[in-house]
Amino acid sequence: MEPTEEQFNALGNYRDIITQNASKVAEALGISPETLTGWTEGNGEPTSEQADKILEFLRQGNKAG
Repeated sequence: MEPTEEQFNALGNYRDIITQNASKVAEALGISPETLTGWTEGNGEPTSEQADKILEFLRQGNKAG
């Protein structure tokens, strides 16, 4: 299932953070950092479930920070 527009907007807002923490985010998703970086560069896209996992990971990170 494709990410929703809301998920895309949220991911776009976090793009720099995702890129800076690609290895941690990718590990949490069980994917390669290259795949994650590719998504941020427009090469393919995550599923809606993966987008949810990315956003949840980032929210948890922001609370810890």
